[in-house]
Amino acid sequence: MNERVRRAIGIVLLSVVLAAGCTFAGFWQWHRGEDRERAVDIAVASYAAEPVPLPELLDSPGATLAETDTWRTVTLEGRYIPGSTVLLRNRPVAGTPSFHLLVPFLVSAPGSPFDGAVLVVDRGWVPIGKDASTAGEVPEPPGAERVALQVRLRPAERPVNRGLTSGQVRSIVPVDVMDSIGLEAGILVQHVYGSLVSEDPPPELAPGALPAPSTDYGPHRSYAMQWWVFALGALVGFGILARRELRDPAEEELESPRPRRERRRPTAEEEEDALIDAQSGTAATSSPSSGVGEAQASDTSSR
Repeated sequence: MNERVRRAIGIVLLSVVLAAGCTFAGFWQWHRGEDRERAVDIAVASYAAEPVPLPELLDSPGATLAETDTWRTVTLEGRYIPGSTVLLRNRPVAGTPSFHLLVPFLVSAPGSPFDGAVLVVDRGWVPIGKDASTAGEVPEPPGAERVALQVRLRPAERPVNRGLTSGQVRSIVPVDVMDSIGLEAGILVQHVYGSLVSEDPPPELAPGALPAPSTDYGPHRSYAMQWWVFALGALVGFGILARRELRDPAEEELESPRPRRERRRPTAEEEEDALIDAQSGTAATSSPSSGVGEAQASDTSSR
């Protein structure tokens, strides 16, 4: 196997690897787009659904929330645990740096598995204070012994709460929220939290309302098409390079077009020289003729 064949094979293998990687990335983006579209469709349907009692969506405090029930609104009664507000960091709202206010809510539901259970409620947001580690004024929740809530259920997030001060978290994990303020709950709703919709009675000072979920499908589909175009381009482009490697050098030389020589216009000096040369040639041609004529005339006179 000569060197040209080895290089061509290497180019083909490289094109196959690149095309396979781009194809895989395209399918990954396509599946992400499908997941995003499904999540948006669920959020839109759940956001418009009528409120139902909490036990209709969760069997027990330890149950997980069905994907199709995300953002569903539930009703419950009970009371907030006093002095238990936890700040959720790094959650800007509409581009405004802010903290979310997480407060444990003690559910009162006699005859239900949730009677006496604690549900973490995201009450809303407040802007940051003088720096990113502190909040401004933190509104207290209603202090009544009986508060009626409407909240939208959300699955608990992944824990990322290392290195924080007491009373602050970076993700909504009910166990971490309770641990951050040193509270213990006999029964804790572990895998779900609630985003506040309304409180009755209302508080004296309410935090900022939580925004609705985004309905943007994102650019995943277009990214997938771009990756597949890259895959096709890798096969075509490197295929052309491999074909060139396999061609005979003599064949390439024959098929390569010869450069066309452009006709150069003479300069003014060259035109002047050519004119002088032409005039000199005319003079040289006319001189022998004159000599012949003179000779003939002399011969005639001598006779």
